[in-house]
Amino acid sequence: MPINNITGSPVEGENFYGREKELDFAWNQIKKGNSLILSAPRRVGKSSFAKKMLEFAKKENWNTLEINLEEVKSEEGFIRLFIEKIEAEKWWPKIKNRTGSLRDQIFESIKSIEIFGAKTSIEWKSKKDDIYCKLKKILDHDEDTLIMVDELTILLSCFIKNDKKNGISDVEYFLNWLRSFRQVSGTKIRWIFCSSIGIDNFTNMNNLSYTLNDINSLPIDEFNAKQSKEFLKQLAKSEKLDINDKQAEYILHKLGWNLPYFMQILFSNINQLHKIHDKAISENTIDQAYSSLINEKHLNTWDERLKEYNDYESHARSILKQLSKNKDGVNRNNLYNLLYSGINDPDKTEKYLSKLLYILKNDGYIIDTREAKYVFRSPLLRDFWFNRIVK
Repeated sequence: MPINNITGSPVEGENFYGREKELDFAWNQIKKGNSLILSAPRRVGKSSFAKKMLEFAKKENWNTLEINLEEVKSEEGFIRLFIEKIEAEKWWPKIKNRTGSLRDQIFESIKSIEIFGAKTSIEWKSKKDDIYCKLKKILDHDEDTLIMVDELTILLSCFIKNDKKNGISDVEYFLNWLRSFRQVSGTKIRWIFCSSIGIDNFTNMNNLSYTLNDINSLPIDEFNAKQSKEFLKQLAKSEKLDINDKQAEYILHKLGWNLPYFMQILFSNINQLHKIHDKAISENTIDQAYSSLINEKHLNTWDERLKEYNDYESHARSILKQLSKNKDGVNRNNLYNLLYSGINDPDKTEKYLSKLLYILKNDGYIIDTREAKYVFRSPLLRDFWFNRIVK
């Protein structure tokens, strides 16, 4: 059965393609009692992978819970969502009696906190420890359970935006609470975390990496050449098109990074040219689809997400601008000089450059070459950046 070309949301069921070895390894790690952070740049397929893990757990009759924090802006919002999601699960009734009135006590505490004003902060802080302590007791630590938390970093970023003075402390408190949850003696609850904003980068930038040092990171890489060609052919089959090996190789050469999402959005443009404009599948058609793609919305998040770099954003943009103008790459000394011209402090320049090279690589913007130069990770991303941001 051919897979459907779904480009906007995580794929599930039969539309999930590949990753068999990674899935097998991850599931074995979880069964052994480990929690995981899916470590990969955006659009690699972390959410889809995590959902597949939940399918594995359900097949073995585990309790499962999926929490997406993309729309949650506060700690109170997280607590409400956490409980509401638990109550929606089929396994909730069998542990409801054990928890007694904990759920009602938590909601009453939250309800008593005013929505606006200084009183909110005072009342919340006075009740915070008790609420989080009770929340940790709601789940049954003796039951095999897998909890998927998506877009964790978006919520943590909101803590900082909501309270410029104490936001980092709130983030640290929250991450330490999650850590204490994972370290309950004998717990059978495992966690899998993913986010479109890199969790490892976020904690590193805010000097909070220690809060996650009990969780293994699982890197999820691009498809290899064989998988990528087969994936493209499956997409073509779903649209009753024929893409041969040479054409598939040309598509992959254009992209330079075999991410399923990149292949899907370029294929979508090729399919549109073929179906609507009667273009035969050829290198010229692929070039036309590619040129259209770097002018469209699909890659905008790579620009928009840089605002999460906060004080590092303008310097990150300087580096990416320079790299987009140099296809062969730029060496570290030249990037140092670029930042130094705006910072005028050698120690601060070195600190910023080291940090930025680390997080830009983790986030999939850049890689370093054998020639000791830095380049965009994907020609597609580089061409988008030059065309939309620089030119």
